[in-house]
Amino acid sequence: MIELYIAIFLLSAFSVWLWIKANRKIVGIDINKLSQPKITESTGIALLIPLWTAIAYFEIISFSIDWIAFGLLVTGFTIIGFLDDTKHKWSTSSTPWMSRAMPIAVICLVFAGIYSQNWLWIIPIALFIAGLASFQNTFAGLNGWQGGSGLIIAVAVSFLLAGTAFQAFALALAAIILGFLAWNKFPARVFEGDSGTLLIGSCIAGLLVMNGKIELMLLALLFYIPHIVDFLFLKILTNRSDPSQQRIRPYRLLKDSRLAIPEYPDKKTRFDFAKLIIRIFGPLKEWQIVAVIWIVVAANALIWLFAFGFLRF
Repeated sequence: MIELYIAIFLLSAFSVWLWIKANRKIVGIDINKLSQPKITESTGIALLIPLWTAIAYFEIISFSIDWIAFGLLVTGFTIIGFLDDTKHKWSTSSTPWMSRAMPIAVICLVFAGIYSQNWLWIIPIALFIAGLASFQNTFAGLNGWQGGSGLIIAVAVSFLLAGTAFQAFALALAAIILGFLAWNKFPARVFEGDSGTLLIGSCIAGLLVMNGKIELMLLALLFYIPHIVDFLFLKILTNRSDPSQQRIRPYRLLKDSRLAIPEYPDKKTRFDFAKLIIRIFGPLKEWQIVAVIWIVVAANALIWLFAFGFLRF
């Protein structure tokens, strides 16, 4: 299988390169750099190429329609994320919350209905899919933050799915993310956008749902404790009116390129996970903050893998 993972990694990196070359309109400014470079955005849409290549491979060797259903789930999330990424290109107003939530709800309910062994589990499993995708989507903001975190969790989930075809696909997902991360690590040349984070989150959730073991789904939720802390206990509690941090720049860029906590007009700090790290360690370079986040995510995953006896050498 190593040849498959290498091929998927190379295809992912190549697909991102093609997106960089082809995309001239969907770009943004990296506000956390002194040079303020323009960066290609919404790169998650390009990751559908290696994703469907991997799906085609697993479909051929297993002859299971499940992989097509899985691909449609992830593609649906990715397209919704892409439309949200690019809404400013054709609309001057933001997309209503319900316009985004309803398609996601329908996709999750349909997929949960297919793979729930008991109808009582349909809504909880649908919420699980939407929740993982959402937590992956909100744990973002700096070069490599989302991609690196997704890579770590994809590898951790592969241990949960050991001995199954789903484990092999979790590692293929890791290869896809790694190909993207080659372009997204500091200093980034691309951003994944909602299309990328929703692709990663829905992919991880979909594999766990198809595996069918509720206890593994619950364990996977524990891998997302840093994400949950970031969204529910930092952003929502300290910045309920603007959890996406669009009204005020989330970080203050110092002359030596370190990032610091902004000086808010009301003197009350709006936290996210990165600003919590800055509060603990003081101003840091962007890559240093992301390195700390990766360490926290990896340590959290290892703790739960050890605690439940899933890590085997």
